[in-house]
Amino acid sequence: MKAYIGIDTSCYTTSVCVVDAAYRIVAERRIILTVPEGKRGLSQSNMVYQHTRNLPKLFEEIRREWKGYTICAVAVTDQPRRRQDSYMPAFLAGLGCARTIAALLDVPLYRISHQENHLLAVLRTVGAVGTEPFYGLHLSGGTTDLLYAVPDAQGLAITCLGGSGDISAGQFIDRVGVSLHLPFPAGIYVDRAAAQWPGSVKGSAVVCHEGKISFSGWESKAQRCISHGGTPTGEICQWTLATVWRGVEKLLDTGLAAGMSRLTAAGGVMSNGYLRQQMEGYCQQHKVQLYLAAPGYSADNASGAAFWAAWQERD
Repeated sequence: MKAYIGIDTSCYTTSVCVVDAAYRIVAERRIILTVPEGKRGLSQSNMVYQHTRNLPKLFEEIRREWKGYTICAVAVTDQPRRRQDSYMPAFLAGLGCARTIAALLDVPLYRISHQENHLLAVLRTVGAVGTEPFYGLHLSGGTTDLLYAVPDAQGLAITCLGGSGDISAGQFIDRVGVSLHLPFPAGIYVDRAAAQWPGSVKGSAVVCHEGKISFSGWESKAQRCISHGGTPTGEICQWTLATVWRGVEKLLDTGLAAGMSRLTAAGGVMSNGYLRQQMEGYCQQHKVQLYLAAPGYSADNASGAAFWAAWQERD
């Protein structure tokens, strides 16, 4: 039986995934990088250090789970986006590991970007990359992008049609969460706090100019509100998510105006229950076919890379 390895070493998570020829997951492990309490991220050198320590541990844990399979290819994320100016040292840890495995096994090595990996993680659940262009939404700790993706021999050729002009949706959520003394990354905790708040809070209006939205002003408002005290955590969290949605909605309106009829939404922020619900309602209303990752696969993971390796080697 054939199997394919995917590796992703992002700013937040060390991820390894193995899929079979039918794109089903055979084995998978992830380790979220350790961020000191009260901090909102890590230095690149610290990311590389943690990834270097984590990768052997992950492979040691899953090595028995692919017993009986033959590894036929490896795919790895090697940069944030597929652009010449896109570089981040964190990905060197995964790339070095993948190159070593591919060389030892004498199998093909495929390199894709972290952004492609996220979109491909959604397409794995569909079971095909296809040949038709599609619109994508990438919401994560560092990215808020409306995309136009064209499948090609290297993965997905992506054009950015719009996004955040300052901080990303994930940064907005994380900064508010950390200021509320929630663990980092804070997305899951903000989501829980918002869901537990009994009221209904309307988010603030987000301006969109030439495809660019802005969250920094509203993040500053949230920080002032937190420092003054008196506003319940759940209310602040619900307002934050509702404001993020109002910004995302503006990006989707941009996509609709450009002819969007199919949307693949990916990235860690798409794990958020409130945002998924709002997006499903929006796409249903506007007759847009929406593809979301399976539960647990919006956050950083290596299933997209593993799927790409299997797709490239398909019979």
